[in-house]
Amino acid sequence: MKVHFIFVRHGETLFNQVRRMQGQCDSPLNTKGIAQAENTASALRKEHFDHIFCSASERAWDTAKIVAQYHKEEPVVMKELMEFDFGTLDGQLFSDMNDIIQVHRKADEWTDVGGENVPLFEIRAKKAFEKILSACKDNDHVLIVSHGSYFSHLLKTILNYDFDEYRDRMDALNRPLVPNCCIAEFVYEDGKYTVTREPQTADEYRSEQAKKIRMSMVCTGETLFEKENRKEGICDSLLSEKGIQKAEQIGEKLKDIKISCAFVSTSLRARDTVDLILKGRNVPVIYRRDLRERFYGLLEGDNKINFDDIDDWSAYGAESIDEMDQRAMKALREICDLSDEGSHVLVITHRYFRERLEQAIRTMNDAGTCAVQSESLE
Repeated sequence: MKVHFIFVRHGETLFNQVRRMQGQCDSPLNTKGIAQAENTASALRKEHFDHIFCSASERAWDTAKIVAQYHKEEPVVMKELMEFDFGTLDGQLFSDMNDIIQVHRKADEWTDVGGENVPLFEIRAKKAFEKILSACKDNDHVLIVSHGSYFSHLLKTILNYDFDEYRDRMDALNRPLVPNCCIAEFVYEDGKYTVTREPQTADEYRSEQAKKIRMSMVCTGETLFEKENRKEGICDSLLSEKGIQKAEQIGEKLKDIKISCAFVSTSLRARDTVDLILKGRNVPVIYRRDLRERFYGLLEGDNKINFDDIDDWSAYGAESIDEMDQRAMKALREICDLSDEGSHVLVITHRYFRERLEQAIRTMNDAGTCAVQSESLE
């Protein structure tokens, strides 16, 4: 029997953030950890899974639920997939106990503080994978969401990997052995496990199978607020006659181009724009809040302030450039993950946010994560 495994570590947690030992104790995913899980979920959204198993720790279970949102299988919780047991050193700050922690790490022996050692872990891991394999049939694909030290110890034990060589190589690269929300792969066949992918970030995973897509970006045309020089970000107003004409003209330009999908801001002016562009065409449309214009805070709808004189937009509660860049990169990654190789997609967004999307495209193309050929239609 042959079974294909993808292993994902949970996202960053509170204890990861503040540098506490975290084994079988638990702490919640932080904001970054949730974003990491969403990124990995999107990278894996087109993978097929016959089964999803996860650690009973809530940080792993929450990560698994985020990844599983694009798949029909629900995560099966298993205590045997919980993190390595560090005993009474669990939850300790590294800054307080680092010398003691490092002694135990070097020996990989934690039984003197009530935890595990390698032989005890191997017994537990074998029990976990016996259960998993008993649920599988030949050529099944399995997702496991667990922990960093758990995977390191899998390498040492049932995966029969040269862990010392791997650790030395990662140390030389100043790279974590098992990054948060990394993706690793191994195969079981006739009693033997073989590692086929060392832990990679979601973007590294994408780079190995980078797609080429073409993207036509359109900003919504003139609106009633724009005619009155009102600041229009997340707030909304209807397209003016000029804005309607612009959308109709772009629709004429695109009428002979095969569009695989349109990704559209949820603002009504954007929804009206895509309706005009695609009028009479059977093109799937996906509405995304993360394609909306910048949020201008208290300045939304204002036309009494000279906006060119504003240096500190945060004083009005406006969205920062960094926040916009994170939103743009998330939207772009997921658009690429949803798109097939060689497809042509339409993106309907807004004038200022388009600049951030264009920057995200340059970053993604430079990194080799995806090859996006973009054009802006006016």
